[in-house]
Amino acid sequence: MTRHLLLLALSIVLLASCGPRQQQGNTISVSILPERYFVERIAGDRVKVNVMVPPGANPASLDLNTRQLQALHDSRLYFAIGHLPCEINMLYPLLESGKGPRLVKLSDGLQLEEGSCGSHEHTGEQRLPGMDPHVWMSPANTRIMAGKIYETLAECFPGDKDLFMRNYRQFLTEIDSIDREARRIVSSKKHKTFLIYHPALTYFAKEYGMRQISIENEGKEPNPAHVKAIVDTCRAQNIRVVFIQNQFDISNATTIAQEIGGKVIPIDPLAENWKEEMERLLNIINQEME
Repeated sequence: MTRHLLLLALSIVLLASCGPRQQQGNTISVSILPERYFVERIAGDRVKVNVMVPPGANPASLDLNTRQLQALHDSRLYFAIGHLPCEINMLYPLLESGKGPRLVKLSDGLQLEEGSCGSHEHTGEQRLPGMDPHVWMSPANTRIMAGKIYETLAECFPGDKDLFMRNYRQFLTEIDSIDREARRIVSSKKHKTFLIYHPALTYFAKEYGMRQISIENEGKEPNPAHVKAIVDTCRAQNIRVVFIQNQFDISNATTIAQEIGGKVIPIDPLAENWKEEMERLLNIINQEME
């Protein structure tokens, strides 16, 4: 669905909805599956979470249907990551009109990095790179976002504030455990550089003193010169780990891995169980990096 058709579809949903919106309901919309994990860790079963990007979908090429738009319209809150392509291109023009649920951008206030995720901002004829949206792959960022989720939920559901606080504190313990393990594992590694097809670990790498090299070139398929430069760097620095996200084609990563005698390792930054995926990532680093 194009952006124009999306706007038209939601306009129809809004106009066709008789009476006031269900603002007193308990449906919370989020952009991606890890956010559902965050919300449910804090709210438990007190809310119903609607996810806009379903399992296996790419946030850079999201195609919404009328059912999703209706669920969004009926939500009390919308927790956005902040800079995902689907948020910028499709959802913000709708949500910022004031006709939908309350919009909370979880990356507001975080220190963001420039990057590409299949989307660019436009200023007249100038094409500017956007901000790297993968903030949830940093435990430090997740800690801050969890606080924002708790505060917003406590404000909207004051009767459950004590429950939310207990769950929130337990979640912080979980996040801190991941952080300690990451610091222990990464500090033991001599080589801290890895290759990745799409640069989804920018914030993770910065937090723990690692270096991420992207196979993608400014959000596009790599050209031969870029591939050669990557291969030369990997050979010179003895880089053997090549990460690939489940949502991307594996062919380029496989070609480069063969050239450097490395291994292609799938990861899933969009996995719903954030803790489990972070533990899996740390286990890979521990076992595969020297």
